[in-house]
Amino acid sequence: MIRLAKSVTLTLLLVFSADGLAQGTIESWTQEDGVLGLGYPVPMPVDTPLPFEGFRSYNGLFTRHQDLMITSDVVYGEVVGTTHNGREIWAYRLGDEDLLTWEGFPEAAALTNGGIHAREWQTPEVVTGIMELLVEKQGDHHFYDFILENVNVILLPVQNVDGFLQTQRYPSQNWLRTDPDYEEGDDFLSPRDGRMRRKNMPGVDEILSTQQDHLFGIDLNRNNPPLWATNPDRSSPDPESLVFHGLAPQSEPETQALLAAADLGPRDQLRAYTDVHSFSQVFYFHRTSNIRLSNNLINLMFTMSNHNAALPGGSLYLFNSDPNLGIDEGFGMTNEFFTTSLEIPSWGVEVEPTQGQSAFPHNPPGCGADYGGLARNCHDGFILPESQIRRVREELARSFTAVYYQQAGPPSIVSVHFMHAETQAVVYEAEWDVVEGGLRELYQHQLQPLVLGENYTYWVTYDRPMRWRSSGSVVQFPGQPPSSLNISGGTFKDTVQLTSNLSNQRWVDTPGEGPDGYFRYQDDTFATEVNFPRAGLNFNQITDTETVNVRNGTWNMTGQQTDADPSTPVTWANGGWSGYESSAGVDGGDVGGIDSSYELLMTRNELPGPFVVEPGTSAAWFDPSHSGEGFVIEILENNQAVMYWFTYDENGEQAWYIAAGEVRGNRLLFPELIQTSGGVFGPGYDPATVTNTVAGSASFLYESCDSGTMAYRFPGRKGRFKLQRLSLVMGADCGEYIGPGVTGEAIQSGSWFNPQQDGHGFTVEVLADGRVLVYWFAYDQSGKQAWFFGVGAIEDGELVVADALRTGGPKFGPDFNPDDLVTTHWGEMRFSLGCNSGIIDYDGTPSGFGAASIDLMRLSSLAGLACTSD
Repeated sequence: MIRLAKSVTLTLLLVFSADGLAQGTIESWTQEDGVLGLGYPVPMPVDTPLPFEGFRSYNGLFTRHQDLMITSDVVYGEVVGTTHNGREIWAYRLGDEDLLTWEGFPEAAALTNGGIHAREWQTPEVVTGIMELLVEKQGDHHFYDFILENVNVILLPVQNVDGFLQTQRYPSQNWLRTDPDYEEGDDFLSPRDGRMRRKNMPGVDEILSTQQDHLFGIDLNRNNPPLWATNPDRSSPDPESLVFHGLAPQSEPETQALLAAADLGPRDQLRAYTDVHSFSQVFYFHRTSNIRLSNNLINLMFTMSNHNAALPGGSLYLFNSDPNLGIDEGFGMTNEFFTTSLEIPSWGVEVEPTQGQSAFPHNPPGCGADYGGLARNCHDGFILPESQIRRVREELARSFTAVYYQQAGPPSIVSVHFMHAETQAVVYEAEWDVVEGGLRELYQHQLQPLVLGENYTYWVTYDRPMRWRSSGSVVQFPGQPPSSLNISGGTFKDTVQLTSNLSNQRWVDTPGEGPDGYFRYQDDTFATEVNFPRAGLNFNQITDTETVNVRNGTWNMTGQQTDADPSTPVTWANGGWSGYESSAGVDGGDVGGIDSSYELLMTRNELPGPFVVEPGTSAAWFDPSHSGEGFVIEILENNQAVMYWFTYDENGEQAWYIAAGEVRGNRLLFPELIQTSGGVFGPGYDPATVTNTVAGSASFLYESCDSGTMAYRFPGRKGRFKLQRLSLVMGADCGEYIGPGVTGEAIQSGSWFNPQQDGHGFTVEVLADGRVLVYWFAYDQSGKQAWFFGVGAIEDGELVVADALRTGGPKFGPDFNPDDLVTTHWGEMRFSLGCNSGIIDYDGTPSGFGAASIDLMRLSSLAGLACTSD
């Protein structure tokens, strides 16, 4: 195809030079009055990568892209094509590496294209501004982190690289009076090539004075199916025309590069495409018979336009919101292709200035006159003054992120909790778990009924940040109405809404989970204190212990209401949202509603307060269905806790995690599960080779001294265990202590390690029956994680484990099978411990680990069992 295009171009060169049409001249844009007078300084590209009050050169922009790719862990770049002149075309992905949401679903993707028309310098700056904004805001734990973790943002900053370089090679010069449509006396003049080159450059040299080829090239926004070459008024077969559509649809390497960029989505995950142009300050889009798609796009464009207009330096963008206007009319633009082929919102953004449209409320003069320019030739609209570019770049970048947020999908509830206000103990929890088939399943667990007259904290979390903040206060998102801050719902007995007293209603912006912290992102959680009065309507409805229904619905930042049925995750299909149910359970209407999935017990009977964690929660715990793995819990002073998880990897080999956290009511919260690697067992152990990786998070919820649940979250994966007590620690009370008398060895319970060998260590439990339980979290000789454990005796003041064991076999997660467990003898461990120091002698010779001694220091003491001297 490329060879054919060049052949035709050579023929055309001869025709052009023979027919005498080249009667124009090369003239320059100037600040002074004249045919090409701007009235402001002619912008010159500056060869710098950093944003400033002006335009960067292509080299500066490319350097910026590459630098952000190298220095940031959220930018990924690759070559998606090569121009006619052999230059690479780069696209960049912004987000995380796995292309999955934090729940593990495929991410939505959004593609934004810039520089399709070479002379429109505003557009690569805007697309680069998006990249700069997302990198700058990474780590906000709010709006931008949500986008980076749940949306695959694809940016193609400069599609028409050859043409863009040509315009910057001649930043003020261009040919006049050579356009085929030029007529004598035409004051529009249609400047071509040089600064005003629009098209790409097949068979075109880069010398402006070569007049034979300066009109050639293909308008890349006329080169796309399905409406390629169908509209002679907007698209031309004439290679000299400004809107020459090429020899075939998608014939150009630059067009193919855009398709390759879309494949980075991947293409079937794209939920928005935008082509950035200039000028006229409008949006335009292609209408099809799929009115639902058009309406969703119109809603999205309103979000973007209203958002930008509400920013301090933003602008209103006009568009015609009639979805029935000109259905299936087009002429080969990129947005037509994505609209028809993928049925996703696709539109063009024409950046400032205006064309003086009367529909603008401020009645702008249009073109360069919007900024005090002369507007002698309205092509000066393509030459945004340097004083305006930072504002346009930064404010439009912000508005694009509003698009990405909205197209991530409508919000849904993640969990609902009721917490006893006085103790902060959870009495009811409901969470949506991802299950096979790409669905969610509701897990509900009630530890005791809600009691009329008791004070509780209601804590509901969503899958995204739901509120915008300004100066620390919750406000409506820019461009959204006050109604977007509304919350609906209540608690119902059958069809009757119960009376409730609410106080301290708040969106939570501090970390730490409930009741005072958010779940994953700032403002993804709403909390309120609630009391159901023990009188009147409530007393009549709750006659004993009754089932009630909790309902909740609200709107996210861009005005999307919650999904009324989170069991079917929302995705995009056929021009709208699929799995997005209304309050009536209707899918396909692109509106949400009230989520009424949560049923719990409420009573009028007096009940004792809920269980709270006590020192005796220090123990080993396990799920009988997962025999062979489990947890060592240490409850420390000052409501602190330590957890060791002995488990396996996906191959059935030993693995372990450690975590430090806090006690909160009947919960233990561990925000960071740490997995280590790099250690090698034995005398060659080097702590400098050990690395710590945050693998996920975990929480424990206890309903009594002897039972509870554990929930963990890894990226894209979640699990839960039903726990039973495995050990009872001497001297650690939970309820009434039922063990024998406490001996002096009881204080030796806790964690021990050698500071010079940081990265491995021991947990010791002196049990109530006088035995000891020991775990050694270490490595094998090849550097893989390993753990050894055993139950032993106290002999002459020493803790002796004569039969230390090692296990293997079961696979981590839902495929865990306790029948796969293999237990082998590892060796012997003998501890001589004081209050704060001691020594271990071990002999792992039967397993090839050798025999040695390690000096130990205390790392932790259990609550109520501390000592102060050896």
